[in-house]
Amino acid sequence: MSTFSINEAALTEIQHIFRQSKCRDPVARLYESADPGHLFDEFKTELLKKTQTAEDLGAMGRKRFEEVGDQLKSSLMVGACERTDFQPKDLCDVNGITLVMGFGVAEMLREYCLTFEDGRFLFRGADNVAHTLRSLAKKS
Repeated sequence: MSTFSINEAALTEIQHIFRQSKCRDPVARLYESADPGHLFDEFKTELLKKTQTAEDLGAMGRKRFEEVGDQLKSSLMVGACERTDFQPKDLCDVNGITLVMGFGVAEMLREYCLTFEDGRFLFRGADNVAHTLRSLAKKS
């Protein structure tokens, strides 16, 4: 069984993120970012009207995400957070960098390497196919 790793370019970029942060004892947190573009215009209109309840808006947003979620282009991001904001059980050291990894994330990433290519983070496996958290979660 392979373990999750971070390549040199990603290590360098994460260290840069740490230096730019205001965190005293930074840890890296992986997350996804997606630009919904026009895909949620109707939802945004309803949100701005302020006539729907929070429950109705939540249901509307989930329904729309089910309809168009596959069209969203996700980007893998790495942010710096304070170590003290997390439980020790949720932290994992990889190649000298401490990452926030909740239950099951380390297992999901065990055969992948975090890379930094062309200005963005990606996961690459043995097949050398680029992945994001979302695409890996779909595989599981």
